[in-house]
Amino acid sequence: MDKNVFAAIATALYEYEGNNVHDKESGVITIKKHNTLWNAKFQNMTPKPSAK
Repeated sequence: MDKNVFAAIATALYEYEGNNVHDKESGVITIKKHNTLWNAKFQNMTPKPSAK
């Protein structure tokens, strides 16, 4: 078998046992607003065309 398969299985078992916990509180989701160009207000609408 490929060594990558064994590495993937070992990583999955490691995380399943709770070794990859980010938050101390279980069941609580923390969402923080992060401004990027994807949610920029000036990109929501196209500019009005000029009458030439």
